[in-house]
Amino acid sequence: VIHFQQPMMASRPRIVQVPGNGGGGDIRNCNFYGWAERAFKQRGYTVKLPEGGMPDPLQARRAIWVPHIINEMCEQDAASSVIVGHSSGACAALRVAESSKVKGIVLVAAYDDPLGDANEAASGYFDEPFDWSAIRNNCDFVIQFAGVQDQFLPIDVQRRVAQSLNLTSCLSASEASPENAFVYFELPRGDHFFSPPFDDLVESVDGCLGYL
Repeated sequence: VIHFQQPMMASRPRIVQVPGNGGGGDIRNCNFYGWAERAFKQRGYTVKLPEGGMPDPLQARRAIWVPHIINEMCEQDAASSVIVGHSSGACAALRVAESSKVKGIVLVAAYDDPLGDANEAASGYFDEPFDWSAIRNNCDFVIQFAGVQDQFLPIDVQRRVAQSLNLTSCLSASEASPENAFVYFELPRGDHFFSPPFDDLVESVDGCLGYL
């Protein structure tokens, strides 16, 4: 019997999915999370979701989420992890990458201020300015997805995150590559990324890692 090996699979980094606030319980039926887990696994990635939900799911406090992501979800190996953060999870991904080496981060519906919301202000993510240079320097790649019709986040705020990270605006996930690995995708009809499929997410990660 001849066994054929798939040489790229074992070396693929871990995908860590961090939901937005409210992500308690099993998040697989929420937004694009379960779909993305299956799609990444089909391509040979190990995928880590917060089994049973994130701690402190409603307030999503930085002091709780950032250590949990690093120690539990990334298993103390953020350098071998790709953190896919959605909404509040994107803020958490930014703070993780600010202080730790990370393989890459994917920011879905990201923002950089509390937007007048008391719960967001109390989360701790916005207590001081983000160190954008440190975030970029600590990542092999950064991918950002923004929806022009996002009902929660003004597009100007999402664009400001992209500008702060000096991301290159792209029209297609096929443009992402190891040579073009700091990229911004703006979806004219995109909302807050509630519903799958989300093919551009998986394809852009593959592209930045050189798997396409």
